[in-house]
Amino acid sequence: MVATGYKQSLFWGDEDGAYGSADAVDSSIGLVQSVNPTETNNLIKVRTLGGDRDYSNIVPGKFEVSGGFEYFLQDGAFLRQAIGEDTSSTATIDSGPQFHTGAATYLHVMGSANSPEPDNFPSFTLELTDAEDTGAYSTTGNLKRKYNGCRVNNLSISGAVDTPLSVNCDWIAQGVIVSTAAASSVTQNTDDPYVFYQGWIYATTGTIGAYTDMDSTSAIAEVNSFDFSVNNNLEAGWYVSGTTATTQDLRGLKHLIPKGRDYDGSLDLHFKDKTMYQRFLGAAAATRSSATLTSYKVVLDFVRTGVIAAAASARTANDDWIRILLNNCKFDTMNITGAPEDLVSESIGLAIESAIVYVVDAISSYS
Repeated sequence: MVATGYKQSLFWGDEDGAYGSADAVDSSIGLVQSVNPTETNNLIKVRTLGGDRDYSNIVPGKFEVSGGFEYFLQDGAFLRQAIGEDTSSTATIDSGPQFHTGAATYLHVMGSANSPEPDNFPSFTLELTDAEDTGAYSTTGNLKRKYNGCRVNNLSISGAVDTPLSVNCDWIAQGVIVSTAAASSVTQNTDDPYVFYQGWIYATTGTIGAYTDMDSTSAIAEVNSFDFSVNNNLEAGWYVSGTTATTQDLRGLKHLIPKGRDYDGSLDLHFKDKTMYQRFLGAAAATRSSATLTSYKVVLDFVRTGVIAAAASARTANDDWIRILLNNCKFDTMNITGAPEDLVSESIGLAIESAIVYVVDAISSYS
């Protein structure tokens, strides 16, 4: 019988031991929409002097594993894998969240501290199982792939009218372990995804934190969609020596290093007035391109329950929200179009210096 996506499952586990340790898979990605792993043998094709026009040998080269998946955003746990740490202290890397209210909900802060060094940057094990049979063969007739030593290369969060918030993740892995076993037993997340009508988008020059009350005058109206991405610019390394640790495969990569981090963002909206164009030129009152550009903070707020800016006395154990703070943004590109019978659209490309993600939920640890 031909396999279908309904019979597949995608789970993950934080590698809180050594990198590539293929730790226990105990977390659900969530509402997965697609998954696309690729393994490559990088075959080395050899011809020889004195032979004929065909290949003399074909031997395996580097074994490369990479892939991507898309899911709808239900919580912030996996976002730590892209940003690097979850800490409520700017001085301590990965120290964990702080209590939001009582002991029921937690404030997770990702991006406020220095990113962990390469050896300590988060990694995860990803499990993709194709349930190819049931009944008597439910534990022996499957294709179960566990990708160890996975790190996020690029992750984007996007939102548009009539869709839930979508996360696209591109990853690179150290190796893969194959079996016919059943999928791991993982509790599925039953929360609804964040959707477009739960969000607000702001631009301001003020100081913003997790609980800052946003001024309504800073709200950006007529927004149709947004996109925010972080790229870790991973660099993989192979060596002549083959394996140098028990977690490494003979042909697999030996290290996977996050290099300089890049952020990108964009906003698509219907044109309302010239304010956004003037910001692109350099300042709120600019009339031509300026020698200097004003930096703005762009804030993406999404709330399922509670209020992000609620005073401490008003915070409850049911609060559930996400704030993405894009620091020191400059408007990089501007496109305002026109066509008969169409609303005038405006697309803005953002250059982002740094970003912080705040999440309040009931998860006590993202590691």
